[in-house]
Amino acid sequence: MLMLFIILIFIRPFISSLAFPYLNTIYSSSLFCFLLIWVLLKGLPLENIKQLKYPLIIFIIALAISSIFSYNRLAGAKELYKYAGGLLIFMFCAALSAGQRNRVIQGIILAGFLISILAMHQYFFGFSHLLNYINKQGITDAFALDYIGRRRVFFPFVTPNTLAGYLIMILPLSAGYLGGKKGIFSKIQPIILACVFFSLLLTKSLGALISLFFSFSIYFYAAGKLTKSKLLLLLGLSIAIIAVFILRTTIQKAHTTVEFSSLMRLSYWKGTLGIIKLKFFAGVGLGNFNLPYARYAHNAYLQIFAETGILGILAFLWFIYKLLKAGFLRLSRNNQDFLLPGLLLSNLAFLLHNLVDFTFFLPEVNLTWWFLAGILFSLPRLS
Repeated sequence: MLMLFIILIFIRPFISSLAFPYLNTIYSSSLFCFLLIWVLLKGLPLENIKQLKYPLIIFIIALAISSIFSYNRLAGAKELYKYAGGLLIFMFCAALSAGQRNRVIQGIILAGFLISILAMHQYFFGFSHLLNYINKQGITDAFALDYIGRRRVFFPFVTPNTLAGYLIMILPLSAGYLGGKKGIFSKIQPIILACVFFSLLLTKSLGALISLFFSFSIYFYAAGKLTKSKLLLLLGLSIAIIAVFILRTTIQKAHTTVEFSSLMRLSYWKGTLGIIKLKFFAGVGLGNFNLPYARYAHNAYLQIFAETGILGILAFLWFIYKLLKAGFLRLSRNNQDFLLPGLLLSNLAFLLHNLVDFTFFLPEVNLTWWFLAGILFSLPRLS
């Protein structure tokens, strides 16, 4: 049963919900059936997540209310289905033993490594073929043409920022897990880290790099003394951020500059805040969020607030607080565990990146976070 779960974990990021909606439906249904069978056979691991029971219960209630009272109930049911899958995955991973946890992490890292290889292949060999296809199809979308013209990798996702949001979880996870291993793992770690980081740079995603920088900064602050190696790491990330910023600001096309991207996000946030003001308590309902010019708010927390109301966002923030607090408490007790830093950094990077993006709502990315959040909480003596 665990092997089937690992296979499902492995193939998840290769199926874009935006590019392949029907295949995504088949996958999601298969995963959900697996999780339901697991619940029927094993039951819910309530004892394992008792420290999170109140925020989880309140969040589930808020999701149910939001779905029931959605203007478009079908859309609400679809979104509730996505949340249910994520929460069940969290519970599944929170109940894993040490050996099972290691096998799941290996599957996640292997998938991330292969995706980084595919992204590099796209950069060196794939754009010319893609450009020929777009020309033949008569596609004129300015952003799609920009991704190709600027050679911003995104495969197998549909945007560079989505790929970057995924890779910033894989990078620290690989560093933490493989750093504590010997033999073949210690030998392949530099290769995996180099490929993942290089692919991340090729996305030219400023938001993802900044999120990674602040994740490391928060972790180093919590871990204590700032060593020379830690300073060098932060310096390297700073150089990468500056380099990407320069590349993005020297672009001639207005819609592709950092300034344009920032202004558009501000307009998204302003529109979302307007929705929150009108539907502060109940929200507009799951799956009912929509701006005149965007499907997502480019801030997951604002969008959750807009869809589920004050109860939903407070419960979700409470859940995140309890999760991260438990991780940092364990960090203060034992800083010799290589896996813990990787999991903390992966979770932090994802959560920070969703202040400026929407990968929380894309199952090809967010399910990896639910996996890692559950694994983080499954570590012994974490709570």
